[in-house]
Amino acid sequence: MIIIVKILIAIAVLLIVIYASSPLYLQAVEKRINRIDGAEDYKASKNSKDLHSTLFIIDLHCDSLLSYRNLLQRSSAGHSDIPRLVEGNIGLQVFGAATLIPLFPDMEKNDTGLGIAGFLAFLKHWPLNTWFSPKNRALYQGSKLHNLEDKSKGALEIIKTSNQLENYYKRYMEKTHITAGLLALEGAHVINSIPGDIDELFDQGFRIIGLTHLTDNKLGGSRHGAQKGGLTEFGKNALRRMEKLEMIIDLTHASSKLTEDVLNICSRPVMVSHTGVKGCMNNNRNLSDRQIQAIAENGGLIGIGFWKEAVGKSNVEAIVNSIKHTSDLVGIKHVALGSDFDGGVSVPFDAAGMVHITEELMRQGFSEREIRMIMGENALNFLINSLPKQ
Repeated sequence: MIIIVKILIAIAVLLIVIYASSPLYLQAVEKRINRIDGAEDYKASKNSKDLHSTLFIIDLHCDSLLSYRNLLQRSSAGHSDIPRLVEGNIGLQVFGAATLIPLFPDMEKNDTGLGIAGFLAFLKHWPLNTWFSPKNRALYQGSKLHNLEDKSKGALEIIKTSNQLENYYKRYMEKTHITAGLLALEGAHVINSIPGDIDELFDQGFRIIGLTHLTDNKLGGSRHGAQKGGLTEFGKNALRRMEKLEMIIDLTHASSKLTEDVLNICSRPVMVSHTGVKGCMNNNRNLSDRQIQAIAENGGLIGIGFWKEAVGKSNVEAIVNSIKHTSDLVGIKHVALGSDFDGGVSVPFDAAGMVHITEELMRQGFSEREIRMIMGENALNFLINSLPKQ
């Protein structure tokens, strides 16, 4: 008995030491997992800078709310914060809230066993109720964004309705040094009751729901899950509630069967916020041409990612190649940007360097009108038509 008590005391002391010292190494760890690939020294031309400064840019996904950093301050760690969003001329950033992460994530197959999200919440000094509850981790990340808005002195506005977005867009085009955020849930495993959990997320400001993330859940199968199944009866009921609230369905990470099932019953256009395409990088993570066409037929939107596993290489040319493949297949109006900044990936530039996409689109022969659509107008029109009016 004495030995057991000593072991428990030793474990408690170790956890206290880890908890107290975690801020010292969290940013160092983030620099390692959210890298900027410096293999190429990108230089933007005056023409691309001039055009870029007139764009309204939307990025459909980042994971910056997971960061321990103060996102109101410019950092050398990670990919994104409010100052770098403003510097990159990003008018609207969709902030994803990931809440369930396998201990050893695999792009092919993950079970729903041991995860590390609760331990990460502990290390980041998040509230105690987030250590054991995925839903509380989602709600806490939502509250983090609202706190950033409150402290930003007008630099950040959280968008919840289409009317608000239209008004913000008009203001943005007349004013510099501001940006906006929109809350998205990455993985609906936090939903265990209908309508309770869905309504609670909506009330917190979540407007986009990614049905799956790295594992299967009660709603359906993940591309990376053990079963990779379709939409469950629970999932169908959840989908009906989301559509009634005019929440946007995100099929990123959804299994092929889940994607097919949702497109068959969904009455509103869907999005895939951050992805690659098999036509440029053939792996389990990316969309096939047939899936791209089905999403476009639904009126949907596809956000092209920036990281190597999505587009084949960690450079700007590969990103634009995937944009071109998608636009050639289904038309410019279905293509958008979905960086996955701060998502545990390596990218060729951070949020401040978005001008390099504009530069490469110009180099590959896209017209000014097409560049405006890809960089943000497609996503703007999609969101205005999809978000609740009031």
